[in-house]
Amino acid sequence: MPATFSIINLGCPKNLVDAERLAAALEGAGYRLELEPEQAELILVNTCGFIEQARQESLDTIGEMIVHRRAGRCRGLVVTGCLSQRYPRSLWEQLPEVDAFLGIGGQDEIVDVCNQILDGRNKRPCLIPDPDGLIEERIPRKRLTVPHSAYLKIADGCDNRCAYCAIPIIRGRYRSRRLEVLEEEARELADRGVRELIIIAQDTTLYGRDLPGGPQLPELLERLGKIDGLRWIRLMYTHPAHYDDELIETLAREEKVCNYLDLPLQHVCDDLLAAMNRRITGEQIEGLIEKLRTGIPDLTLRTTFIVGLPGETEEHFQQLMTFVERHRFEKLGAFSYSPEEGTPAAGMPGRPRQGVADRRLDQLLQLQQQISLEHHRSMMGQELEVLVDAVIPDTGAPDETGQEWSAAGRSRGEAPDIDGMVYLAGEGLTHGRFVTARAEAYSEYDLFARAVS
Repeated sequence: MPATFSIINLGCPKNLVDAERLAAALEGAGYRLELEPEQAELILVNTCGFIEQARQESLDTIGEMIVHRRAGRCRGLVVTGCLSQRYPRSLWEQLPEVDAFLGIGGQDEIVDVCNQILDGRNKRPCLIPDPDGLIEERIPRKRLTVPHSAYLKIADGCDNRCAYCAIPIIRGRYRSRRLEVLEEEARELADRGVRELIIIAQDTTLYGRDLPGGPQLPELLERLGKIDGLRWIRLMYTHPAHYDDELIETLAREEKVCNYLDLPLQHVCDDLLAAMNRRITGEQIEGLIEKLRTGIPDLTLRTTFIVGLPGETEEHFQQLMTFVERHRFEKLGAFSYSPEEGTPAAGMPGRPRQGVADRRLDQLLQLQQQISLEHHRSMMGQELEVLVDAVIPDTGAPDETGQEWSAAGRSRGEAPDIDGMVYLAGEGLTHGRFVTARAEAYSEYDLFARAVS
């Protein structure tokens, strides 16, 4: 029988695509994917190292897998991804029960490493690539998402050099994949049943800047919009400083592009934006939001903010609260600043005490909860196009809404894993099906709807 492996992915969707490539390399060499780590002979942990909370989650997960290594049938434990890329030596020294460390990528090495572990030839390799290496053009993927939805990673690395962010240290300079390669991959995904294509990169709005001819995101969206089978195209990780009129017009014109934008703003006060090297002012952000709201009908805007940045005063925070109250983003995430080794912000003075940052984070999220409730209340009675992600087993018992919901999915206004869900009542609801449903109940983050067709 073929040897089995299990892969645990942590962090963002960009990391997930890397995990899919590792899984495909092992399957191509005859290994078999096992969903339950405790049943696998090899366990891979694809780590995240973005902020302290993510690093701790990665270390906790590695610790749990070490327990499986000791007690179960596991014969080898491999740690890959951003945490290995950033701290290879310290991890190698601190985690002697890990059999190998690979940095980002690792598709070329993973099969040899796993073969050596199972053959008893393992020497605990620590293989860390140059993050500025060439972007991989066509690498097979073993998709780990639901069959009808897939990510398309259009670039890797980042050139923005935001003062608080370690991504350029971990993943190197910005490197776009060629337009023709992306179009080919998207067609193959559509041929395999993908109906929702989610465009990701560290900064999708910079796509093509490093290729001949300059930025090419509008052309990419137009090409993807012509692919038969694709129904939704969702754009994530856009940078507010890199929008132009052509891009906004393309977003509004292309029918398959969801009227949903992920627009991380991080803050709105000019002195903090300058200190963060965001290359945009609060006035320019205001103007961009007005353009987007005016140009794209029924737009769902998701944004992210950081509180507790070095130099953030109470006045800065209140300006942020006023800004959020005024613009009433449909989706909003926030987190407390984490000083990252090697970044300019880590040495900046004036960082608020952690208790102050935690209080500000709580206040901001409470405000957003109220905004989200009011937004969902305004949607009652509306008909939504919903893509079914999961069928819920029949329990025969209603939930707190008084209904028994038979499926869960998302409208154009929800991205997978980061936004809420649309819970559905109705007959014949199956995975990957698009249904029309009427909203009839809500919570802070989820909608509840009844299928009408």
